Amino acid sequence: MLKLVHNRLQQTLSQLDAVLSPQTEPLLQAAGAMLHAVLNGQKILVCGARERSQLAAHFARLMVGQFEHDRPGLPVISLQEFPGGHEPYAKPIRALGTHNDILFAIARRGTEGLQPALNAARERGMTIVLLTSGVAEQLMPEMQTSDSLLCLASDSERLVHEAQLIILHTLCDLIDRQLLGITE
Repeated sequence: MLKLVHNRLQQTLSQLDAVLSPQTEPLLQAAGAMLHAVLNGQKILVCGARERSQLAAHFARLMVGQFEHDRPGLPVISLQEFPGGHEPYAKPIRALGTHNDILFAIARRGTEGLQPALNAARERGMTIVLLTSGVAEQLMPEMQTSDSLLCLASDSERLVHEAQLIILHTLCDLIDRQLLGITE
């Protein structure tokens, strides 16, 4: 049984490496855009489709509070869906989002459940960071040059969820390091 557990862990680590390795440059771009926004008086609005709303709230807590280093809180707001709304997240984005703010949208696959939010962000002149899974080439036409696409190439719900949590923590770490001048 011990060998089974060890093999399972090794397999998961290998799968995560395969899914996350292509995200290095998009992660740097996304972290840079987020840091640039908050340093210039803008804010980050974060939302997640369905169960991904928990990841969105987790990211906001880490950015407003702290991740691994003590720093001032950053202006990050986790959006909540309004019950019965036919355009998830669009209303709070239109109410709170301003030109050059960031919309950080998290989906299980593609833009499922988030298209109204993405459209509202475009209307407000916001930059979009999209964390999802699927085929990046299919999503690229929806993205603008200032946007960041973190698209995980996996059909495994478990693997995508684990990788998305790692990406959230990596974004927090990258932002903290750049903000605080940590080079190690």
